[in-house]
Amino acid sequence: MIFLANRANLDRRTLFRRLHKRLQTQVDAENAPIEQVWYEMSSGNKIGVHATVNVSAFLDGPYPIDVAELQVSFDFPSNREYDYYTIQWVEAERELMVGWHQDQTHPDLGECHFQVDYQGETVQRDEANFLDTHPLNVFDQRTDQLVDILDSVSWEDGTPFVPKRAVH
Repeated sequence: MIFLANRANLDRRTLFRRLHKRLQTQVDAENAPIEQVWYEMSSGNKIGVHATVNVSAFLDGPYPIDVAELQVSFDFPSNREYDYYTIQWVEAERELMVGWHQDQTHPDLGECHFQVDYQGETVQRDEANFLDTHPLNVFDQRTDQLVDILDSVSWEDGTPFVPKRAVH
């Protein structure tokens, strides 16, 4: 069990359970933004939390598709100064993924980057802000930012694009 500084008793297993519970509490309400929540598993271990999203309820307005998926994973590599995470919005119908990745890839973009994938290819990757050291704070902030990000997506020659001013 790993105990992390400034995150009293929060290890990966506890974090995923809290994220799952937080999202699951939004399932039972009428017109709920979250329709279903489950753990992403690998070799019998929880490696993330996924949720099916009622898009119009989540965004509080119309959107070109009805259902999307919120995918969240965190990792606490002991040999790194900061946590890794992936928080992304996935639209299977349009083959669109929009999200933030804080990991060891793309060091030229800093500790965290924003990425847009479309039809199996990365079409945009920009530097993003390092937000917080507490994973639950990061999750809250990124899911709040997601609404503005999705509102700012524009399509140029059939390819999605988010203006840099919208990326945090």
